[in-house]
Amino acid sequence: MQTKFSSVTSALRWPTVINAALFQLLWFACVLGSANRLFIPALCAFLLLAAFQLRAHRRAEGDYSLLVLSLALGILIDSLWLILGFVEFTDPRPLPFLAPAWILVLWAGFALTINHSMAWVNAHPVLPALLGAIGGPLSYMAGEKLGAVAFLIDREIVLAAIGLAWAFAMTVFAQAAGRKLIK
Repeated sequence: MQTKFSSVTSALRWPTVINAALFQLLWFACVLGSANRLFIPALCAFLLLAAFQLRAHRRAEGDYSLLVLSLALGILIDSLWLILGFVEFTDPRPLPFLAPAWILVLWAGFALTINHSMAWVNAHPVLPALLGAIGGPLSYMAGEKLGAVAFLIDREIVLAAIGLAWAFAMTVFAQAAGRKLIK
C-alpha cells in the first residue's frame, strides 16, 4: 500500500537534495570563512560538492562548461562592483580590484547546481531572471549581515545593480543549460 508520503518520497531525488544541501554548505563556508578571513573551509566545501556532483554517473552534459562560464561571469560581475566602488569584500587579497577567491569558488559551486537542484528553473522563460533579480540581492544582503561584504554607496543602488546582474547571469545560465548551448 502506497501512502501520500511514500509517493512523495519516492519521487524525491536524493542526489538533487544532496546537491542543494552541499551548495548551502558551500555558501556558508564561503561567506562565514570570508568574514573570518578563512579560505580553506570554502575550498573544502567546494571540493566536497564537486566530488559529489562531477562523478561520471551524476555529471550532466555541460557541467564543466557551466563551471567555466560561471567563473567568467563571477570575475566580471564581482570585479565590476569593486571597480565601481559599490562594494568591498572584507577579506584581504593581493589584487584589490579583482573578485576574491572565495566568491569565485561560490560562483563555481553555483554552476554545479544549474543542471541539478536548480534544473527546474531552466525550462521557464522568465523564472531565471526573476529568481536572479530577487535571489542575488538577498544573498549579498545576507553576506553583508554576516560580515563578508560591505556596501560602499547607497544600498538601494547596489542591490538594484546586483539584481540586474544576477537576472542576466541566471538567464545566461538557463539558456546555456536548458537549450544545451554549451556541451
